[in-house]
Amino acid sequence: MGNALFHSQSSARKFGGDASDYLRIHKFLDQSKLYLADWRHRALLQHTLGVSLCEQLFGDFYRRPSDGELVPTRTVAEQHILEDLRVIPAPGDFLREMPIRPWMNGLTLSEKTSLQNLKIEGRGTIRDAGMEGG
Repeated sequence: MGNALFHSQSSARKFGGDASDYLRIHKFLDQSKLYLADWRHRALLQHTLGVSLCEQLFGDFYRRPSDGELVPTRTVAEQHILEDLRVIPAPGDFLREMPIRPWMNGLTLSEKTSLQNLKIEGRGTIRDAGMEGG
């Protein structure tokens, strides 16, 4: 759709109130543009988790400053995402497309191999499976 102002104007048409009433929610969902200035910024907040974060930040119902009316925060956030993507993805929909790089798990190959060789036995005893049979 473009920017937070356009989204806010759309929200005002759809839910009532003034565009300025909705600017905080739409700026929150588009803040990732400050760090990644292309469409991929949407992978950071424009999904089901981003909607949930909006609810946590603004409350389940957002009180419009212009008239004090309550609007469901979820509905406003979902409208933003639908206008941008035409669908509300889950975070995994974005992440499945991201290749996994070695630095992402924070382990060296030898550390990873060592952890993979550990076995948990009864009562929480951990044994190095690589040392079996000795």
